Amino acid sequence: MVRSKGTGFGRLAAFALLPLSGVALADTVSLLAQRDGPDGGAEAPQPPNGPSVSSVWAYDELFTFPLENGCWYSASIRGTVRPIVAGRDAGQKVEPDLAVTALLSCQGAATVKVSEHVTGTGPITQAQVEHLLEWRASILTDEAGRKCSYVPEIDLVGDGLVGAGVSYLCPRP
Repeated sequence: MVRSKGTGFGRLAAFALLPLSGVALADTVSLLAQRDGPDGGAEAPQPPNGPSVSSVWAYDELFTFPLENGCWYSASIRGTVRPIVAGRDAGQKVEPDLAVTALLSCQGAATVKVSEHVTGTGPITQAQVEHLLEWRASILTDEAGRKCSYVPEIDLVGDGLVGAGVSYLCPRP
């Protein structure tokens, strides 16, 4: 990388907030950098590449529900959800990194456990996160030759996570 000799101006970064249809956008107006010669010297911090956010939602939730058939369903959800703060999805979508573990305990039967990860999805809506959590925390069993499923209802409310219940879906004999 070729560097020019400095002019003594120092680092100057100016940002202007431009109202555009009721939305404020940050735009870099000018940038002049002081250089200590071809060898460089200490590198000054670079200006930010856009807005940043410190509000990452962290979850460490456990909920347990007794079921009508005498079984107990439990789910643990741990991890983070990062809001998208740049581009067309800013403020509307999130990126989850959540570990989901669900247990089904029924008297006289072995405990069934599923462990899944909700990550690498790219930007998705909160409703899509809820759907993925419900799908990954669902447990499928074989009961007397019938496929039955236990499907939790999980809601992201504000920056909280709520286990609202479990549906037991099993065809009639």
